[in-house]
Amino acid sequence: MSLDRRPASQLLAGVLAAVVGTACTSGASPSVAPPSVAPSVPPSAAASGGGDQMTIVAKGDLKPVDGTASGLAELVTLPDGSYEVVLEDFSIGSTAHTNVILVANDEVTQTGDIDKAKILDLGPLAGTSGMQTYAIPADMAGQVMEGYHSVVIWDTEMAHAIAAASLS
Repeated sequence: MSLDRRPASQLLAGVLAAVVGTACTSGASPSVAPPSVAPSVPPSAAASGGGDQMTIVAKGDLKPVDGTASGLAELVTLPDGSYEVVLEDFSIGSTAHTNVILVANDEVTQTGDIDKAKILDLGPLAGTSGMQTYAIPADMAGQVMEGYHSVVIWDTEMAHAIAAASLS
C-alpha cells in the first residue's frame, strides 16, 4: 500500500470536496444548514465487521476560543466511502445550545475569524464527554461552499466558537 504524500490540507480539501460537492451555482448565497442528522454509529463499531477499517484523513486538538472544551477532532472515511467527524477524549461542561460545525478556516482563534455564511452544521453535541461521531450528511452538500479545514464546537444561542481544532 502506498501513502499519499500530498500536504494534509490538499488531502482534506479533496476529501471534503467529494463529500460536499461543488459551490452553489444557483445565485443564492449559502446558508447555515439546520442540524438534521443525529450522531452516527461510532466508527469502531462500523469498522469491526469484515476486516474493513475507517481511515483517519486529518485530525487536530481542540483548543479554547471563547469557552472551554478539549479532545481530539478527526475527519475519517468509513469502509462504505462516507465521512464522519469523530471527537475522541472529548470533554465540555454543557451541551446546551452547542453544535459541531465545520468551517473553511485553516485556524480559528476567535469567533470573528469564522464566515458564518459558510458553516457546515453537523448537529448538536451528543454528550459532555467521551467519543462521539457526526456524519457529514449528503443533503447539506449543495448548501455550502467546499473546502473545510477546522472543526468548531459552536454555541448556537450566542453564535460564538467555544473551541476549535485545525484539521491537518
